[in-house]
Amino acid sequence: MKRAINIGLGIVLSVALFYLFIKDVNQIPLSADSGNGHGSDSFRDRVLYVADVNNFEPGDVFHITSETVKEPIRCQIDTIQPGLPSQNKPFLVTTDTIPQELAMKDHPRIHFPRLQRALARANYWWLIPCLICTMIALMIRAYRWKFFFIEYSRIQFSSLWRSVCIGYMANNVLPFRIGEIVRAWFFGHKENRRTSEVFGTIVLERVFDILSILILYVAFVIYFASNNSDILLDWMVYGAYIMGIVAVGSLGALIALRFWTRPARIIINSIFRPFPARFGRKVNHMVDAFIEGLRIFDSWRCILSAFGLSMIIWIDLAVAYLFVFYAVDIHTSLFVSLFLIVALAFAVSIPSMPGFIGTFHFVGAQVLMRMNLSGNIEAYVLLAHLMAYIPVVILGFFYLSLENISWKEMRENAMKFASETGAAGS
Repeated sequence: MKRAINIGLGIVLSVALFYLFIKDVNQIPLSADSGNGHGSDSFRDRVLYVADVNNFEPGDVFHITSETVKEPIRCQIDTIQPGLPSQNKPFLVTTDTIPQELAMKDHPRIHFPRLQRALARANYWWLIPCLICTMIALMIRAYRWKFFFIEYSRIQFSSLWRSVCIGYMANNVLPFRIGEIVRAWFFGHKENRRTSEVFGTIVLERVFDILSILILYVAFVIYFASNNSDILLDWMVYGAYIMGIVAVGSLGALIALRFWTRPARIIINSIFRPFPARFGRKVNHMVDAFIEGLRIFDSWRCILSAFGLSMIIWIDLAVAYLFVFYAVDIHTSLFVSLFLIVALAFAVSIPSMPGFIGTFHFVGAQVLMRMNLSGNIEAYVLLAHLMAYIPVVILGFFYLSLENISWKEMRENAMKFASETGAAGS
């Protein structure tokens, strides 16, 4: 029942966020300077100031609506002007005079299929280097994973690689992020290891991901705050410092759990003593699996390697996302792409449908608008999500069939482990 409720909430939230992302995708609001009496004398009452003139061309036909205009007003573009130097705002000049009833207080909007045009005009050759960077990031993840095992030098990279591909595929098509359990089960099946031991390393791997993302986020906040930027809100600044403290505290707690295991277990058992015995057993299973993965703290080489590779992964993904910017002709920097990666890392932790549908799109679009980017942001977010989703799903199903493992067998074993340990969604 609890899982059904969680799935329902995830679906509702995903649909709501995707609706908010897509509902105004082909609408552009007009600014207060539009309408009668504005613009150059030679244009007189034919000027429309818009936030984004990308993908418009002279001769294009569009419609204008507002809260009071009952029938859409049909307009045709005469010319596109870069704007006066003092204003630095581009505008459209229409062939016909704008009707007087178009009052700016009624929030007029242009309706034009700019998303379809942006996708049709995208330079898809840029997605090839994006795909290469995505695959490199996936390989680095597989290579980094070995440092969370004892005697990691004996582990076959092929087993790590196939497990990561299958696990990430399952994350994209199954709820509760159960792909992490699928990865643990498959690797244990492949290398003859206990699933609980493998799952402990995956939990710790996620901790390193979170810590590295928090470090980047705090660095971004400090940078923007020092430059008096209006991109970050006050709560984001305060939240960054709080999360930085939490990150350091969490790392200290993990070290304590590794080297002072007995006192830590006593504290954990006392916390969960009021709960039912069955729940306590599941917690102990999880703690045991987690402690096994904490042996990475016995080696400074493993710790530094894991942290270093984590940073490389995020930078590599930022480069991949930068190529998608090039594909839709949005001019920006690696700095913006890396900031987007950090924001999306937080977004995908929100409950959603498999594949992070909705949360990825809404948060991605909001971040880019907050960064004051011009261009078709919606087209970018859609392509970025497809590049993160489709290659991994194809690879996962390919290796699943290559290993001669049925979908039913994989799912049943993963669900069995999840029900025994309560690991699903962790």
